[in-house]
Amino acid sequence: KKRIAFRKLGRTSSHKWAMLRNMVTSLIKHERIVTTVAKAKELKHLADQMVTLAKTEEEKRLHAIRQANAVVREKPVLTKLFEVLGPRYALRQGGYTRILKLSKKRAGDNAEMAVMEYVDRPGELRAAKPPKALQEVVMAKYWKELGIDPIDSNSTTEQLVDGIQDLQLADQKVDDVETEEFEKTVEESEEETAYIEESHESEQQKESDSSTEESKK
Repeated sequence: KKRIAFRKLGRTSSHKWAMLRNMVTSLIKHERIVTTVAKAKELKHLADQMVTLAKTEEEKRLHAIRQANAVVREKPVLTKLFEVLGPRYALRQGGYTRILKLSKKRAGDNAEMAVMEYVDRPGELRAAKPPKALQEVVMAKYWKELGIDPIDSNSTTEQLVDGIQDLQLADQKVDDVETEEFEKTVEESEEETAYIEESHESEQQKESDSSTEESKK
């Protein structure tokens, strides 16, 4: 069947909504829960919607708090939603949660199990891809350190060519620095080798002189 907006999950509408409220409250509280794949897919939309409410502007914050309060069951969890999760995803445009399927199915009914969690949480095992806005900020800082103006998508052909030439010059500078460092390392190793050889020769000379003196005696 197609174009079915919601999964019934074998429950009445009121029972399903109560279950989803409990699950989203636990997810915000612990930031990671284990459930079935079907429930996780149904919960994902609601969990992302809660973060969207937490990112609401200050002028509309009161109305967003009231909307979230109609879903979240615990006051401390509601506070965490707006004070922790909202600022955490300020630069991320969607994709606040992810579903990781587990290989072991549930005993009894053999249902597929999954882990549902918020991304960018402390202690996560696999880091999520950084948001595009953060990537642009980091790259702009990197280009600025190299002395290169960032290339805009609306730039003209001449600006793009200039940007490519700047990148080539930057690569050449990096290669020159690496070559200088390599040559310096080689010179230091040669000096060290010469010093070791000289010290070895001096020790051999001392040993030969001492043996000659002993033979004379």
